Amino acid sequence: MILANLLLLLAMPILHSKPPDPQAFALVGGTVIDGTGAAPIPDAVVIFESKRIRAVGPRATTPIPPMAHIIDVHGKWILPGLIDMHVHLDEDLSPWAFPLFGVTSVRDVGSRLVSIQKLRALATKGDPIPRIFWMGRNIDEGKPSWWGAVAVKGPEEVPALLDDMARQGADGFKLYTAAGPSVVRAVIRGAHDRGWPVTGHLERTHPSHAAQMGIDNLEHVSTLLQELRGPEPTSATGYLRGFERIPAVDLSGKHAQALIAILKGRTAITPTLTVSTMPVEGARGAAKAYLGWADVPEGWARYWKSSYWSFISTAGWKQSDFATALAAYAKSKELVRLLEQAGIPIIAGTDTPAPWVLPGAGLIHELELLVDAGLTPMSAIQAATGRAGVVLRRAKDVGTIQIGRFADLLILDADPLADIHNLRKIHFVYKNGWEFDLPSLRKRFERANEPPIAKPP
Repeated sequence: MILANLLLLLAMPILHSKPPDPQAFALVGGTVIDGTGAAPIPDAVVIFESKRIRAVGPRATTPIPPMAHIIDVHGKWILPGLIDMHVHLDEDLSPWAFPLFGVTSVRDVGSRLVSIQKLRALATKGDPIPRIFWMGRNIDEGKPSWWGAVAVKGPEEVPALLDDMARQGADGFKLYTAAGPSVVRAVIRGAHDRGWPVTGHLERTHPSHAAQMGIDNLEHVSTLLQELRGPEPTSATGYLRGFERIPAVDLSGKHAQALIAILKGRTAITPTLTVSTMPVEGARGAAKAYLGWADVPEGWARYWKSSYWSFISTAGWKQSDFATALAAYAKSKELVRLLEQAGIPIIAGTDTPAPWVLPGAGLIHELELLVDAGLTPMSAIQAATGRAGVVLRRAKDVGTIQIGRFADLLILDADPLADIHNLRKIHFVYKNGWEFDLPSLRKRFERANEPPIAKPP
């Protein structure tokens, strides 16, 4: 289904024009990378008004309304606003930092309703935060495995829970680690009956089984590796447990190849490579990743040292433990390369604000890591634009620079196809056709020092 939707996305028309409109804006002269994977359009025009894109195409063939406000972007590159497909706004010190780094939409995977309501109310009032797609509370079975999750006793309770989340304004659903196969199947069926997507961070149910049931998206490439390492108990505890025996997984073997065959044509993967490596590498890794363009504010560094993050801490690790984690990360990159080669859709998400994964900047780093893992810069950009819009089932609204989409736009000073690191060179950012005040956002980001939205003890 996902591959078919991607083909439809690529087939949608790009060129169009519109009668004169005094409220229209026209970006003129830049190179458009439209998020569909199509070849860039040099010397292009993008026209938008009333929050939506009204025309896009070569300047020579795209009429500009006579009364349009012209914005000269010669020598710039125009991309769709980026979409981070795995965030936790409940835990975020500075949600307005996302657009500072070109992220105009996020998919929240598990925050409480009260948090989402507060942030959406702020957005309605014009606060500079990204567009929020909420996947409801994490759905467990038996008892919640995390403070932000809700649990059902069995599949018979699923319809009422989905109805409740739908009334609360969810845009889809996320299955969580304790959900068993019968609950996973019930959630997928119930969501698809409503026309909504399902993603999952799964442990009790194998990711391959969920893919066969029709799940749209799977979170964390590490969960695929954990399935492949087999059911033998691990001797490690805590955070280290997730890495043990992963370096020994044979990705050329029959089990790995069978898993890839199951995923192909069925399910998109959100690798979250950033959260696979940043908490392990800590402050030193963050300095290397962000130095000079997204330096970590002191408030964030203090926050990540708080007791709340003890579940993802490397305190007490031996040198051999770090070596195991880094070898597991190398295996994650290898699997991402194989998934990409097999044509399995890769989408970009970060798990921000896990330790040292900054909002916004973390997504740019994720795209850099995806390129390092074997994606082309164009494919990595699609992972955070057009492909993400398809997985959200919101491709008519976000993810591409096409007629009718929201005017969420990222303008760069250098070509990201030549070097993915050029995504750091942001000139300005639009959401709904309104330009963000980036200097003001940077000041707020640097001063971030407040606790995140209150969480239960």
